This record gives sequence, structure tokens and C-alpha cells, in this order.
Amino acid sequence: MSVTRLLYIDDNRIDSQIENLRKKLKRSGFDLDETFLNLNDENFKKRNENQKVILDLKKIKEYIIENYSQENFDIVASDYDYSDENVDGYQLLSWIKNQSKSQKYRLRFAQFCLYSAEQDKIVEKLNSPDQIKKLVKLKIDDFIDRNNLAEDLFSLFIKPKEKYSYSKHLIDYLEKYPDLTFNSVYPKFKGKSLSEIAHEIDKDLPNGIDFQKNLVELTIAHLVDLNKFEY
Repeated sequence: MSVTRLLYIDDNRIDSQIENLRKKLKRSGFDLDETFLNLNDENFKKRNENQKVILDLKKIKEYIIENYSQENFDIVASDYDYSDENVDGYQLLSWIKNQSKSQKYRLRFAQFCLYSAEQDKIVEKLNSPDQIKKLVKLKIDDFIDRNNLAEDLFSLFIKPKEKYSYSKHLIDYLEKYPDLTFNSVYPKFKGKSLSEIAHEIDKDLPNGIDFQKNLVELTIAHLVDLNKFEY
């Protein structure tokens, strides 16, 4: 079975929805590997100047970078309401997506979605020109009603199977043999391990981009030679 990976961020567990999602995926030939980032953990809290307990956004961000930035999650989902007037799921998800993209973290390949039990109230809150522009720019993959979480996450999990990323596919295969050393075809990578090459591709470094172009050209040339096309 294929494994699908979910990171969900909430201040409460959503075990029943996760179990429903697991069953739906199982019937379609997928195993679910879920990770729960619990914002109710005391490590993610602090007291403000009025001694009120609030979320410590700095610690949350540090934890995400340290533990999840280079993970291959299929979906990152977050509740909107953290019961903290200073932080909400939209703000945190925006930061995760933008940070992952700018720093070329592996996490950037995930789909990102928000969920809430009070969608209507949140839509009203976000319904301003500035907020709409931010939503469009962020390109969140879905905004889900918490009551339909299993169904909608299932649809999101199945949808990526219809998409294809050449770079991600290449990285995944190179990292299956991380210690093998590259010796030919592309001189700039001579002596590098396949894991090092995967890193250059993952970070969109010039040699990594050029290598992919070179690999496509070699593959097509080999394909033409193997087939001995006749006109």
C-alpha cells in the first residue's frame, strides 16, 4: 500500500475524523501516517505582560522548522481557531507555506488547508479587499468545514495522485540510494553522492537545474536510439 502523510495543527485532537479518514484511505489502497502538532502543549505557551497564558509563536515556529521542514508531508492542515486572540491558523499556515517556499524546505511540496467549525464567521472576518488579496496570493488548497474533514481531506489526498512533479520524483528516487557516488554523464557532479545531488535539485541550485535538463535530453536521446524510429 502507498503511504499518505498528514501533519495537522490544532489545540485539540481530532481522533474521530482521523479514524474516518484512515478507513476511507484504506479502502482506496492507502495507509495514513498522521502527525499531530498539539498547540495545547505547555512548551508552546508563555505568559504575557498581564500574566495571561498565550501561545508562544516563536517557539512554535522553531519547533516546526526543526522537526518538520524537511519532511515529505502530503498535506498540512490547520484548525483556524486556536482560542488565542493573537494567533490563528491562517497566520501560522501562511508563515509555514511562505517560509517553506523561500527557504526551499521539503515541506513546500505539501498541500495546505485550513479547517473550521465556524466557516461562515471566519469568511465574514476575512471578507475585506486586503484579506482576499492575501488569500489569493497564499493559494491555500482548501478551506474545510470541520464536520466534513475526513471527506474533504480524502479528496485532497487522492487529488495529488493526478499531479506530477518531475523534480520531486527525481529527488525521491535519488534518496533511495543516498550513498552511491555519481561518476559519469554530468561532470559537475562527478564524485558527489546521490543524496548531495538530490539536495542541489531540492534547493533549485543552478547545477541541480542544469542537471535535470541534461538528464531529460539524455533520456530522450536514449529513447530515440532504443526505438529506432522509422518515418
